[in-house]
Parts: sequence; structure tokens; C-alpha cells
Amino acid sequence: MKEDRGAREIAKAAEAIGDLLYRAVEATLEEPSPDPGRQATAQFVELDARAVPDGDGGPAQLMATLTLVRLLSLVREAVADRPDRVEEALGWITERMGKRYSARARYVTGVLESEADTADVPAKRQVLMSEFLPSLVWLLTGAVAVFGDGDLDWLRGLEAGTPTTASFLTGS
Repeated sequence: MKEDRGAREIAKAAEAIGDLLYRAVEATLEEPSPDPGRQATAQFVELDARAVPDGDGGPAQLMATLTLVRLLSLVREAVADRPDRVEEALGWITERMGKRYSARARYVTGVLESEADTADVPAKRQVLMSEFLPSLVWLLTGAVAVFGDGDLDWLRGLEAGTPTTASFLTGS
């Protein structure tokens, strides 16, 4: 009984984090800026500071990372026939947000490259520090803009019927 409640709480938290990430992508699509990604990250950091006051990172940031990597992996699989997919997504970021943000997002492009390169993405947190999660948001936004014509329903369609972040965390 206690295990079921814990799994439900994890699923609820993962859903809330996913919703916040979708809103950050949507806001960035509407008005290209680094701010929505940074604001979402600030909320995750705040939650983690309450849950793990002396920690570096925490469960909210971990769930956000897992969610973004999962979504970008779904994009990679959907556009596997586009060998320039990374440059296309980065091109959107460069054009709409600037070279600085494209350069930061380039650090996390492994997830759009291949499944093997995805394993290197979490290590980039040490390089990007507070810009790690926003860079993943910017990359996802660029991918949705280019491959999904800026339509979040395209991304939701990729996600439909796939295992959720919560299922990975709970083993269900």
C-alpha cells in the first residue's frame, strides 16, 4: 500500500515537471528567449533546495533531466532520417535566440545524435552548471520548431504510448 502511494506521488511529480517543461518550450516558441528555460530550472532548484537543503541537485532536477532526455530521444527517433538534425535545431536557436545559446545547447546535442551519445549528456551538467537544464529546453524547443513546425502537439504525439519518466523511476 505504501509502495503504491509512493509510485503515485512520483508519477504526479513527474507529470507536474513535464507540464512545466512543456510550458517552457511553448513560451520559448512564442517569444524566443532563454528566460522560460531558466525560469523552469529555477523552480526545480527551489523545490530541490527544500527537499535536499545541503545537496547539489536533487529529485526535481533529476526528473527534469530524465524527461528532457526522453523527449529529445523521441525526437531523435522520429527524425532519424535527417542526418543534419542537430545543426537544424541549433540553427533555429542561433537565428531566434543567438549564438551564445546555440553554443550552450551544442553541449547537450548528444541526445539528438545517437543513443550512445546520450550517455554523455548528464556529464555536461558539470560544464554548463546552471545552464544545463535550460540548454536542454532550448534544444528541445529548436527541435519542436524545426521538426514539428512549432506545434507542441507534434511532440505530444511522439510521446503518446511511450513509457513515462515516472515509469522509469518506479519500475512500473
